[in-house]
Amino acid sequence: MRQILLLSVNGFTLQRFLLMACLWMCFFATADETNPILTARSWLTLVDNAEYIKSWEQTDPQFKAKTPQRKWLKALDYARVPLGRVMSRTYFSTSEYSSLSGLPDGEYLVIKFKTEFINQDSAMETISLSKNNGQWQPLGYFIN
Repeated sequence: MRQILLLSVNGFTLQRFLLMACLWMCFFATADETNPILTARSWLTLVDNAEYIKSWEQTDPQFKAKTPQRKWLKALDYARVPLGRVMSRTYFSTSEYSSLSGLPDGEYLVIKFKTEFINQDSAMETISLSKNNGQWQPLGYFIN
């Protein structure tokens, strides 16, 4: 029978260290996947990079039903493209809602970012998210 040599320092083995490291990585990976602010930022990065079809594909089914892909692409060409590259984006606020006008009751967040674009010094980006199957999905996007 083979024996495995374990490094032990004050009773703390390498095996325990690796197990704890794996658990920590899993915890933080799960936390990132369910963090709505990170979801919003990730989705906004798609828009920033002109990956408009991917951004539409990641939206809530209710958004897709009300905003066909072609309409979404035209809206971004009209409203987002003229602003140019994002120079900075700072998280501003999050508001929770159990209902939004014209939508069924559910879990909703409205997240705001203060954003500087190359062609507009100060703007407020507002992204609405809805929770579906435990995941936050974009439901609306506005730039003021």
